[in-house]
Amino acid sequence: MISNHMKHKLVFLLFVLLFSYFTYGQEKVQPAYVIELEKADQCFQAKKYNTAAQLYQKVYPRIKDVSSKELTLFKIAESYRFSNNFGQAMKWYENLINSKYPDPQILFNYAQLLKNFERYEDAIRVFNDYLFEIPDNKLALAAIEGCKKAAEWKANPERFLVKNLSSINTPYSDYGPYFHEQKLYFSSSRKEAQGSGIFEWTGQKYADVFSSQFSNGKPLQVVNEKVLNTDFNEGALCMDSFQNIYFTQCNGFDGKGPNCKIWVSYFSENKYNKPQVLPFNNDSFSCGHPFWDTHFSYLYYSSDRPGGMGKKDIWKTKYNYTKNEWSEPENLGASINTNEDELFPSFDQKGNFYVASKGHIGMGGLDIFKCSTDSPNTLKNMGSPINSGADDLGLHWSGDSTGALGYFSSNRQGGNGDDDLYAIYAKPFQLIVNGTILDRETEKPIPAALIGIAEQETKNLIQIKSDENGQFSASLLFNKNYAFSISKNSYLNSGIALQAVTAQNDTIIQLMVWLDRIPAKEAELTVQGIYYDLDQWQIRKDAESILDSLAAVLKLNPGLVIELASHTDSRAEAPYNLELSKKRANSCVSYLVNKGIDSSRLVPMGYGEQFLVNDCKDGVDCSEAEHQANRRTTIKFLKTDSKIKVR
Repeated sequence: MISNHMKHKLVFLLFVLLFSYFTYGQEKVQPAYVIELEKADQCFQAKKYNTAAQLYQKVYPRIKDVSSKELTLFKIAESYRFSNNFGQAMKWYENLINSKYPDPQILFNYAQLLKNFERYEDAIRVFNDYLFEIPDNKLALAAIEGCKKAAEWKANPERFLVKNLSSINTPYSDYGPYFHEQKLYFSSSRKEAQGSGIFEWTGQKYADVFSSQFSNGKPLQVVNEKVLNTDFNEGALCMDSFQNIYFTQCNGFDGKGPNCKIWVSYFSENKYNKPQVLPFNNDSFSCGHPFWDTHFSYLYYSSDRPGGMGKKDIWKTKYNYTKNEWSEPENLGASINTNEDELFPSFDQKGNFYVASKGHIGMGGLDIFKCSTDSPNTLKNMGSPINSGADDLGLHWSGDSTGALGYFSSNRQGGNGDDDLYAIYAKPFQLIVNGTILDRETEKPIPAALIGIAEQETKNLIQIKSDENGQFSASLLFNKNYAFSISKNSYLNSGIALQAVTAQNDTIIQLMVWLDRIPAKEAELTVQGIYYDLDQWQIRKDAESILDSLAAVLKLNPGLVIELASHTDSRAEAPYNLELSKKRANSCVSYLVNKGIDSSRLVPMGYGEQFLVNDCKDGVDCSEAEHQANRRTTIKFLKTDSKIKVR
């Protein structure tokens, strides 16, 4: 028989077995995607953001629990944001904002993305929504100030032109330019990078150092600098006075290193030797983005080493050639460094210092700042167009050796893909001509008038049309002569000559152009100014300018055929006056022919004293001025659409 004590033990054992069974059963029915979600979380924690995003997206549609689904949505958006894929980050953050995810931090992150896309008004609105949740937050207040400043910088750009180096850039990340002796060095994760591995942070290949020789200001074939490269990440580089190359290498030459370090390849016997790590590096922190200051033999770089002010700071260390040793690294202090990242230090030929920072007030992501030699403790944002809402970094001034002043990297909109290389040029002064075309009679604007602008030396022609307000605008070159021709159906063509303007500053010229409607056939115009002396038919000096203008109108309107009708006063016999008026008409024709007008377009007519403009006929006592009014030439339009070719 089984004792009561033994019965209790059996019952307890049965209960344990049943509990274990049901618990095991519950574990078995756990959603199948949990393992995939855990793998995605592991990638996220390891900063393999691109891989994490793909894994999260794969599992996201299968998640039923609302809070878990929203958390996964947040991690997808963050994975893309951390990998600088702002387009995908924006897409997923817009979904996240419309969810019920409880953390107000998503408002801040979404506003920052709006800022990255230069949607500054929208960003300010969302930052204010965040401030409603987290009042007086210093980061949000600074971000709003940055949005306002960014809008000002964008509206008032600095005198630079920024051009994408499209012949070098790829859809992959191309960054960290350094120009030396007509060769541009840079880093790239393009498909030509050696090795077959994928950097799971970005989803691209590990970056290598490449170069492109320049000829006549243009880059040639891109070459892989194999002596510096491994199957893992090689980044920004610089050279010292002896052409030794210092560069960033991440994960070691075997891929097992925990972080990034600065390596050097010494130049000797006309070749670069196998790189070696510099002694101030350490496995417990990262160092990168070296830049050699030739003025004082300091090596500047970015590092998150202990003793800094935030994330990555700018440090410097001096090399002692005699002792072959490096000084203890020095932090550049609070005037340069912040609690955010400071990266890519550099100097120009004048000793001005530049750095990319997220911690100072900027236009979006990383911005490039300048610390001038005459104000060494003050950083100035370089503004637009060098900076944008995206990440702008790695500025290196080349000193105008290729026509470009310098080079930098940016993942701004409109590029080839990820980070692209950009060249900086001095922006020339602008000559802007703004004009308005008006009807002379009604004083109303004439829309869709055709404006031809010809540079008189090269004959290069620009053609534009006036808008609905009769207005047009054209950007022209200084020190060039231009001829404007203005035409519109039913109107006489008009023309304006613009003499060369010397470049001293941005210049805006305002033009007002009046067009006359084409007169009806047989319409007669009295041209004020074509008058004659008593008993003379020669063209007077004061009439030459009037006939010159008439010649210009005829040249601009080759379809016009006119009658030149000349008249006399009444103080001679009628037959004599008739012959005198014919001589006057022929004098006008001869003058216009000498100005290049085809004689077949000019019909001379003498009318003697038949058509007086006043009462000064025979026997009437008139003043000389009244008689002068009758000694004139008028114009009558015979044809407006002639097909005569102009010589």
